[in-house]
Amino acid sequence: MKYIVSAILAFFMGAIPFAYVVGKVTKGIDIREYGSKNPGAGNVFHTISVKAGIVALLGDMGKGFFAVMIIYFLYHFPAWILACFAIVSVFGHIYSPFLQFKGGRGVATTLGSFLFVLFIEMHFWMFLLLFYLAIPWGLTLIVTHSQVVSLAVMFPFFPLFLWLMTRDLKFTLVTIVLVVILEIFGYKSLKREWPRAYKKYVKRFFEK
Repeated sequence: MKYIVSAILAFFMGAIPFAYVVGKVTKGIDIREYGSKNPGAGNVFHTISVKAGIVALLGDMGKGFFAVMIIYFLYHFPAWILACFAIVSVFGHIYSPFLQFKGGRGVATTLGSFLFVLFIEMHFWMFLLLFYLAIPWGLTLIVTHSQVVSLAVMFPFFPLFLWLMTRDLKFTLVTIVLVVILEIFGYKSLKREWPRAYKKYVKRFFEK
C-alpha cells in the first residue's frame, strides 16, 4: 500500500503545471501556444520573462524535491527506491493529467527530485558529483550555446559518475533508466536544436 500511495503522490505532485500557471497568471496566455510550445520553465524564460521563468523553474524543481522528500519522511525508503519515485514524478510532469497528458520534458523536475535523493545517498558529497556533471555540461554549452544539446551530452555522465562515487548498483541502474527516458523525450528538441547550433556555433568554433 505504501508503494501505491507514494506513486500517486509523486505522480500528481509532478503533474502540477507550474509553467502553464505562470503563463496564465502573468500574461493570461497558454504557454503551449507560444515559443517552443513546451509547457516547461525554459519556454517561459524565452516567451515571457526571466523573472517568470525563474518562478516556473523553482516550481518545477520544487514539486519534484518536495514529492520525494514527503515520501522519504513518510516511509524512509532507501535512495534507489526514492529514485524510482523521482522518475514517477518526472512522468507526472511529462504526462500531466492537468494538461491533457501532454507536459514538458521534465528536466527541472528531475533536477529537483534527484537533489533530494542524492543528498540522502551521498550527503554533501553530492556537490562534488554536481561539479563533475557541470564540466561536460559547461564545455558543451560553450561550444554549442545550446542548453538542449549540453543537457543531452551531460545526462549519460550522471550514472557513470554516480557509480564511480557510490558503487551503489541499484541506484545507478535506476539513473540509467532515468537517462534513457530523458534522452527519448528530449530527442525531438535535440533534433530541432542541433542543426541550428552546429551551423551557427559549432562549425565556427572548430574553424577558429
